[in-house]
Amino acid sequence: MISTFKVEVPIPHENALTGRMGTMREWLDHQRFQPATFRYEFAPRGLLFQVVFSVEAEARAFAEAFGGQVQ
Repeated sequence: MISTFKVEVPIPHENALTGRMGTMREWLDHQRFQPATFRYEFAPRGLLFQVVFSVEAEARAFAEAFGGQVQ
């Protein structure tokens, strides 16, 4: 079984969705990280990005860069 590491990053309503997504994508490209999945869902206080990595160090770096938590 392959281990995966999910990072959840909350995005408040007042933040621009497309700008934040673009910043995340640019950061991932710059780091040469390839997440397994990249999705979002609506949450009571805004959006919740869920990004799944197969490498724990990549998940932790992403969480640190964007104020998220590894689940």
